[in-house]
Amino acid sequence: MSLSKRHQSRLLSHFLLLSYLMVLLVSVDSIAFDTAYATSPGALVFITVAFLCYGGLYLLPAIVLTRLMFSLSNWRRQPDQEASTLASSLVAILTTGTTLLLLFANAKVFELYGMFINGFIINLVMTPGGLLSLGGSGASNTGFALIAVGFFAVQGGLFWLIRWGYLRTLQHQWLPARMYLYTLAMLALTTFGIHFTYAANDAFGRNAIMSLTDTIPFFQHVTSRHFFAKLGYEIKRGPKLDVKGRLNYPMAPLQITTPAKPYNIIWLTSESWRADMLNPEIMPATWQFAGQAARFTHNYSGGNGTRMGVFSMFTGIPGNYWFTFLKEQRGAAIIDVLQQEHYQMSLYTSAMFSYPEFEKTIFSHVATEKLHALQKNGKPGWENDRTNVTDMLNFIDKRDPGKPFFTFMFFESPHARYYFPPESVIRRPYEDDINYATLDKTTLKKNMPGIKSRYLNSVHHLDSQFARVFDYLKQHQLLDSTIVILVGDHGEEFMEHGYWGHNSTFVDQQIRTPLVLWVPGQAAQVSDKMTSHMDIVPTLMPLLGVSNPVSDYAIGYNLFGEEQRTYAYVSDWSKITYIDQDVKITQPVSIDGYAGNRITTADDRPIPIEQVARITQQKQPATLQLMQDLSRYMVKEHPKPQ
Repeated sequence: MSLSKRHQSRLLSHFLLLSYLMVLLVSVDSIAFDTAYATSPGALVFITVAFLCYGGLYLLPAIVLTRLMFSLSNWRRQPDQEASTLASSLVAILTTGTTLLLLFANAKVFELYGMFINGFIINLVMTPGGLLSLGGSGASNTGFALIAVGFFAVQGGLFWLIRWGYLRTLQHQWLPARMYLYTLAMLALTTFGIHFTYAANDAFGRNAIMSLTDTIPFFQHVTSRHFFAKLGYEIKRGPKLDVKGRLNYPMAPLQITTPAKPYNIIWLTSESWRADMLNPEIMPATWQFAGQAARFTHNYSGGNGTRMGVFSMFTGIPGNYWFTFLKEQRGAAIIDVLQQEHYQMSLYTSAMFSYPEFEKTIFSHVATEKLHALQKNGKPGWENDRTNVTDMLNFIDKRDPGKPFFTFMFFESPHARYYFPPESVIRRPYEDDINYATLDKTTLKKNMPGIKSRYLNSVHHLDSQFARVFDYLKQHQLLDSTIVILVGDHGEEFMEHGYWGHNSTFVDQQIRTPLVLWVPGQAAQVSDKMTSHMDIVPTLMPLLGVSNPVSDYAIGYNLFGEEQRTYAYVSDWSKITYIDQDVKITQPVSIDGYAGNRITTADDRPIPIEQVARITQQKQPATLQLMQDLSRYMVKEHPKPQ
């Protein structure tokens, strides 16, 4: 039966209304209704209304595109009604299906990792090697494809069902046509009210409601401090954390006196190698080697992900500088020193140098032919680790003995899905595979012991590859002339605090890593003092003959010096966390004041909300120091005169 233009319009309106309910259903799980209820009745009303408004905003692109197609297909005075209905309905099904699919993916990411789709996720998808770094399986890819097809099939079925019911009740008016216009108008007004309420809370420093919005996907944070200040209100202004301008790194030219006998350097970094994995059971060879070296047991990565973790260890500065380094394609100062001293170089990764973009940041001054990556060969990380160790040892074999060498390797064995050969199994039972497409939080929690067993087995394989390097150095009498660095890029959580993996929060399991330094002539030690990835470069530079003060090129300390660290910084894509012996304070970068702050004890226990304001005030000097450190190596750019 052919529908008139008026009936087509109503049919599409009914379909979009039911799609709105589907949107709410798909995105409801992340909303912190329980926290809002415990906070105040006003907070519960705010979060509920905001959720309902944003459900409409998520669907707005689908509404606009569907209505646009409807108008275009009815442009002629006597349109082909069947073609018009088909075109509009296809656009409605495709756009709403895409919206629901993206929201489902977003909800799944939040459920498992505690974050929504953001700049980091987009970078993961768009950058070469990003998706490969996830380690997805064929079963996962098939599952994702079936889920995608399922969403479009459901929307197609829903449209058919509504059309079937509508055709049988044309004589009845389901809902008045004006109701949809009223609904859109109410949506616009209520959305304005929600953001005005948020801006008011931001202006007066009321964090309770503002923090709730972090559970609403893609909530737009706004500020109206200037407006309220003009009205005569006293506005609470906090410091602004920002990393903008041009790099001034290092702050002064490096003064270098090349040592008479420069040390060789072997820098071994492993994916997801968390602090408690370095023990005699899981890593016997590494444990034995660490017993003869300097082992630092309270080490913090510079990030909760690979990008910031590796960046901070090679530059000695907070990971939030990454974006400026990438923009200017600036390399790490220590690499410049090694090149000036004519080190022979060969760098290896079982992942990619293009993701994260290390070839455009810390290694941007290293010739492409010296960067060896294996991830694209389709083999699991443990096989590539074996191949890379072989190639690295061959490089050392064939070097010019009259010149020092520097080699770096990034190991992938402990990367999810934690692959390993049969001979590396030390923990049973373990999950046979991890299908990301079928995971939900309940299933994940149930399977977590088996998943962690996979991880332990993969770390045991990592130990076997470290052992090959140790044995080689001993056999070739190189330990007396070679510095060896063992470190993880970040940690790995197994739902000790509700999430799996890394890149989601700043709990110890995600940011604490082993740190072992072998320096010829340095006595063995076990140190429990606070250390950071940012202390590695300040320890190496003097050994390379750099005489500048550390502050010229790093925010760190010589691990063998007298100064001791009292706080550390850990970064992710958009936030930075200050850590001392008492607290962890996480704050978004490039946002004024304390909006969005998260405060816990240093060992990740919650702090009662009534104590947060007092602690924030007490730690204000630390935040001011953080501001200085985030601008220390920047020169502010001033607009050019017109």
